[in-house]
Amino acid sequence: MEETETSTQARASSQDADGRPGRRNRSPGAELPEPKNSIRPTRRRLRGATKPADPESGQPKSTRAREPDSSGTSERLIPDHIRKRFVKVGHRYHFPDGAHAFTDRGTRLVTPSENAEVVKSLIAIAEARGWKEITVTGSERFRKEAWGEATALGLKVRGYSPSEFERTQLARKRAREAAAAAGVTEPSAPPSGGPRSADASSRNRPKGPITGRLIDHGTAAYRHDPHEPMSYFVKVETPEGEREIWGVDLKRALKASLTQPNIGDEIALRAVRRDTVTVREIERDPEGKVVGQKPLGVHRNRWIVEKQEFFTERAAAARTLRDSRIDPKQAARRHPELVGTYLQMHAAQLAARQFRDPQDQEKFVSLVRSALADAVARGEPLSPVRLKEKTAVPTPTPAIPREEAPTR
Repeated sequence: MEETETSTQARASSQDADGRPGRRNRSPGAELPEPKNSIRPTRRRLRGATKPADPESGQPKSTRAREPDSSGTSERLIPDHIRKRFVKVGHRYHFPDGAHAFTDRGTRLVTPSENAEVVKSLIAIAEARGWKEITVTGSERFRKEAWGEATALGLKVRGYSPSEFERTQLARKRAREAAAAAGVTEPSAPPSGGPRSADASSRNRPKGPITGRLIDHGTAAYRHDPHEPMSYFVKVETPEGEREIWGVDLKRALKASLTQPNIGDEIALRAVRRDTVTVREIERDPEGKVVGQKPLGVHRNRWIVEKQEFFTERAAAARTLRDSRIDPKQAARRHPELVGTYLQMHAAQLAARQFRDPQDQEKFVSLVRSALADAVARGEPLSPVRLKEKTAVPTPTPAIPREEAPTR
């Protein structure tokens, strides 16, 4: 299992029975509660509606006539499969372990979560209540997830403006789902069971980089399971379909990327190292409640995420480095990024002199050359060129003339 980091933060806030932030005992300097994500039916103003006059002032009222809610008589309707998934307490719905999932306010569904399953449930509720057009508010990730789920069900969405790339991805996804429902299998599809998960285990991990078009990335509960700790995911579109790769180091890898890939770019991900770390695993009882923690030894992958042309250039540089017939100066002119690597090769040639047998010297240098070329091809950071600093010449301190002794 790919290791994920746990991060527990305690938040204290007063709330009323309907899940709204409490207003009592709030000092002027107190921190306001975090805004919640919400979904509600869009209310349209009627065109040409006359403004009724205020009986007291005789002036038209500032409010305009609005269309009635599209929720109709199904204001509190919850599909059965969602009722079974969550525990209802008043108008609040919780996961079996007690974590708050969402609050049902009739014509508004609110949640503090960006969890994919929660978003999917809210959209299913909106569809069941007959909300043909919805308005979403909250974080960008929540609005994006809600737009995707709602659009797939034929609902109109206000509050999020998708990019052309996101529209294209959604169209491709719906086409694949339609083909799967019709029993049509793509020629490049893997055997039954779907594509193998990239984070299942080391034996299932591909030897080469994972390549595809970057669709999305961000922080979320591991595998979108609200019971799991927070991790980081990268979603790519491959010839076999969409894949999600999980790992806490992916966030660092994207930030440190030399090519800085954006959504829509062709990228490659490669796990270059696996470190064994110890984390605290949460133990739960049969009802899902937390009863303790225990140490667990897991593996953490070290990732490299770059645009595909980066690895193409690195492969060419590695081939140059492997060819011992190429003069280092000529190779450095062709691939300036290898200057530091050739300095390492020079150091290895000097170190090889400790061996008396010329064959041992040649074998040692060959092994170092191969190891360096492999690291270059994997995309690992190259050795920097360290310039020798000039030794600072101390500035002589000017002699301070002694004061003449007073004349006696």
